[in-house]
Amino acid sequence: MKRTSLKSGYMGIALAVGLFAWGAGHPAPAWSGDSCSLKTLKGTYMYNCHGVQGSAQTDFAAAGKEQFHGDGTVDGVITSTDKDNVSHHVSYTAIYTVNPDCTGTYTSTDENNVVTHADLYFPRDGSELDMVLTDPGVVDALVERRVSQ
Repeated sequence: MKRTSLKSGYMGIALAVGLFAWGAGHPAPAWSGDSCSLKTLKGTYMYNCHGVQGSAQTDFAAAGKEQFHGDGTVDGVITSTDKDNVSHHVSYTAIYTVNPDCTGTYTSTDENNVVTHADLYFPRDGSELDMVLTDPGVVDALVERRVSQ
């Protein structure tokens, strides 16, 4: 009886060591499997932000919505204001890239030829998007939420 139980114990240990060595004892890497792609960002997203811009670091605020098409292109509209100006319903287009780890880049050009650059961070389901503007003289970050696909 004692010998059988020791033999079973050794078999269990051997199986556990074998599985551990084979890789079953380790979780999958954080970004394996379902990686992000251009299609991760698809649908209508709403956003608002407040930041500063220019050498005087003038406050500004903006709100808008944009349509990610799931192919690296975006169409949007934004209203922005600072202490001296208001720009209503300015249309823009953008292009974006997506890396497998759910990061990316974004470049937009509005109807007045103003170009904006940003870095993107988002979950695998694309339900939300964190954006940090990367142009010199601009300090701003925003969160966009998908409101429809």
